[in-house]
Amino acid sequence: MDGFYAAYFTGLTGNSIGLFIFENGLITGVDVGGMHYDGTYSLDESASIISGKIAYVIPPGASLVTGISSSSKAIRAEFPLELPAAFADGRVVQLDTPSGVVNAKFEKLRGR
Repeated sequence: MDGFYAAYFTGLTGNSIGLFIFENGLITGVDVGGMHYDGTYSLDESASIISGKIAYVIPPGASLVTGISSSSKAIRAEFPLELPAAFADGRVVQLDTPSGVVNAKFEKLRGR
């Protein structure tokens, strides 16, 4: 599952796109809104679930797809991540973030 992924986000008030790298239990990424993502994951093959934690930094003045606007300072947030093992098969997955629900569709761009 290691590789480069595009993520297409939809929320209450908008859409966005991001780029993520999953490699050796680490996740890193960015999106067009200027957010940076950093996290960890593990694959439970018996349950076909990827679980982990993702942290992100909301830049000052950013507007999120959930409808939330950031303050004049950067804000760091974190949430638990749970995805089906085949998360990049075209399905839409729901992410419950601290700022609200985000629907995401992942596309694997390249393996490692």
